[in-house]
Amino acid sequence: MLRITPFVMGHLVAALLVGAGAGAFLAAEAMLIGGLGMLAGAVVSSLVCQWKPGVEAPAWQLWAIAVIANPIFLAALVFMSLDWKCVVGVQRGWGCMAAAMAIVATALCFLPPVGGLLWRRWKRYRARPR
Repeated sequence: MLRITPFVMGHLVAALLVGAGAGAFLAAEAMLIGGLGMLAGAVVSSLVCQWKPGVEAPAWQLWAIAVIANPIFLAALVFMSLDWKCVVGVQRGWGCMAAAMAIVATALCFLPPVGGLLWRRWKRYRARPR
């Protein structure tokens, strides 16, 4: 039977909340799309984390792999590299909207692994013998 570890559960719930919270600033549809998009990225990222460093790895390794393995993060980096003039400030205007959204998406990808690490720490604290 599939057992979901505390890191994976915290990572997935935090991704759903971060995506829905970011989308809530735009519209109800964006809230749904943002939440599901971040959730899908967190699923892929969690699978990679279970494979390579393992979910019991040190927190700094787990956080780094979870961020780098997120396909939303990688896609945002590609968008930022394609619109590099907008990112560094050489070009401005409405044509830089994709680069601005990519910067926000990149920043948002840093938060869900923290939720996973906090949930893992909380579960370990609650499970320790008294």
